[in-house]
Amino acid sequence: MRAGLQPLIFGLALLLCSGAALARSNTCELAPRPAVTPLNQCLGPHRTSIAAVGDVLLHGRLQREGYAHAQGFGALWGALDPVFLKADVSYANLEGPVAAGTTRSFRASPDPGPRFDNRVYTSFPMFNYHSMVLDNLKTSGIDIVSTANNHAMDRGSVGRELTDAALTQRGLLFSGTIKAGATRDFVAYTPTKMGRIAWIACSFSTNGVPDPKRQVLLCYADQEELLATVRRLAGRIDIAAIFVTPHWGIEYTASPNTRQKALARALAGAGATAIVGTHPHVLQPWETLPNAGGGASLAIYSSGNFVSGQRRQARRSSILAWIDLCAPRPSGDLGRDIGAKLVVDQATWLPLWMDYTAQGVRLSMNHTGRSGQAAAALNAARRLLPSGAMWDFEGWQLESCRQQNSDIGGGLLQ
Repeated sequence: MRAGLQPLIFGLALLLCSGAALARSNTCELAPRPAVTPLNQCLGPHRTSIAAVGDVLLHGRLQREGYAHAQGFGALWGALDPVFLKADVSYANLEGPVAAGTTRSFRASPDPGPRFDNRVYTSFPMFNYHSMVLDNLKTSGIDIVSTANNHAMDRGSVGRELTDAALTQRGLLFSGTIKAGATRDFVAYTPTKMGRIAWIACSFSTNGVPDPKRQVLLCYADQEELLATVRRLAGRIDIAAIFVTPHWGIEYTASPNTRQKALARALAGAGATAIVGTHPHVLQPWETLPNAGGGASLAIYSSGNFVSGQRRQARRSSILAWIDLCAPRPSGDLGRDIGAKLVVDQATWLPLWMDYTAQGVRLSMNHTGRSGQAAAALNAARRLLPSGAMWDFEGWQLESCRQQNSDIGGGLLQ
């Protein structure tokens, strides 16, 4: 009888969610996703899906192409639109500010508009993008971005304020940064048909650029604050799941370091449903960790770049992680079941590849028919990740999916 209370309690929690919303349309069938061993035991057939990609890292060539193309930056990653629009929530890491009329020295300057002028809109080592990238991300179906990364302060505090304001103006949710002097609340919330998902991002550093107003949450320097936030969210009945998106690790290294592993274990122990990392710019493996609720959390140490101008093979290879969440099967422990969150059911991955074509730089699905560097990168990804969890591409009608989503306005969450 006590275990039987769990569905009732879980249903009550969903009703209490102030941001409850209808999911996107599920009329569009994507590529078959493999059936893999569930991480946790689920109650019933209902699922909420998360699509997560890595770094939006726009080097000079990509900026020039995006600003010049009629589709904007959507021309680079448009092949993924059907997947983003299909998922209940889609996430990316926005690596760099969107600070109109601000130079590398944090000074005001006449804004050149969507043009790579290398003064206001710049590339490595201090990035800055025109706000059209935000419009393009939202049109493609991205719901939430991380703003906590090592390039978060590339336009200083003023650039941070301008970026967060531009995101807010467009209704594109973000996590990991705050206004100067604001309450230290770095969490964002995405509504789904199974309740609100809390997102909290952090960064290992700001590349030595001062953050005197503490606008960026730091993974290690603010670790106790980060863990306390996760524990607090885990105790809230109106939160269905907790995603932590740390920017961490060593660049171009395919193995997570001891700090990453220790923090991931601590986050899972505090109640994180899943940990999805970025920054190494190459793929790192997945791991299953014991969760505070008695189940298993998923740690994806690095999903690699999403889009970037980095040319080496490993840096052109990345993934879209597809994570299905479900209500957990009752454990029989009343105290545990009352506070139960959604858990990870299955996690699969879609391999991605940055192609340099006659038409420009394009993100493509790195499938088995490829040869050369793309094939080598796919084989490397299979060695790092659960090979049986890779998507099957046969029969995927991309244009049909894109048209269906267009017909319903993309079904974007409001």
